[in-house]
Amino acid sequence: MEEEHDDDDDVWNASAVILDIDSGSWADRSPLHDAASQGRLLALKTLIAQGHSVNALTVDHVSPLHEACIGNHVSCARTLIDSGANVNVTTIDGVTPLFNACSTGSVTCLELLLECGARPQAMAPCQPSPIHEAASRGHSQCVEVLISWGADVDYETRNMGTPLYTSCRCREFVCARKLLDGGANVQRGRLMETPLHAAAQRDSVGIVKLLLEFGADVNARNLSFKRPVEVAPPGGLTEGFLLIYEATPRSLGQLCRQQIRECLGRTRLHLIPHLPLPKALKKFLQYR
Repeated sequence: MEEEHDDDDDVWNASAVILDIDSGSWADRSPLHDAASQGRLLALKTLIAQGHSVNALTVDHVSPLHEACIGNHVSCARTLIDSGANVNVTTIDGVTPLFNACSTGSVTCLELLLECGARPQAMAPCQPSPIHEAASRGHSQCVEVLISWGADVDYETRNMGTPLYTSCRCREFVCARKLLDGGANVQRGRLMETPLHAAAQRDSVGIVKLLLEFGADVNARNLSFKRPVEVAPPGGLTEGFLLIYEATPRSLGQLCRQQIRECLGRTRLHLIPHLPLPKALKKFLQYR
């Protein structure tokens, strides 16, 4: 939970705030930046009332809203937005307040930004991606919120591949599950390397099993023409499991489930609970 500092000492005038900037701050940070980063709500409101711009930027284009979101100071973020802060402002590196919310795992800041018009995903492959950031850090609730707001679960960046690939590389099982439930393509990773390759390399047998349940191709080859079992640590649990899996025929039930989900398509998977089917069958189709 965020902590807002509302005591009387927080009602500063502008000159007092400027003098209070600590030695580690950037020279071009405004009083609003410091108030937002420290969660000082009363000070923030006082400064705004005094005429300080909520869209003031540092030389690196960091805004007070960036600071509020990275600190999970929701009330400060709401005050800035209500006062006209740009929710889609980007730093010189392309980082948005939404990215910062995902970085720190602030679901409340994330939802606030989305409700106020923030774009749920990066606009270019070279821009830092919020859903990749959330997936890499294990912030599964942020991943779920982004998916519900229309973020592309198969959005691929040059360095990180797809969000599913990223979650597998970082051994984030719950995030991988959220992405797969959201319709992520189990075969799309980075270049020719699949999420299954990434999970095998990390010896994450739990994620490997999950990917295989969702139809991952155990015989897919990467740029080095290696299958997942060939990139797994020799003698590890993953290598042993994959060797057994390769020699075991797939069950008819698993094959049927994958085929039905594929026919439905990602955009209609959410309709499975409404199908006129027995409850047990609907759960089966949802991997419940």
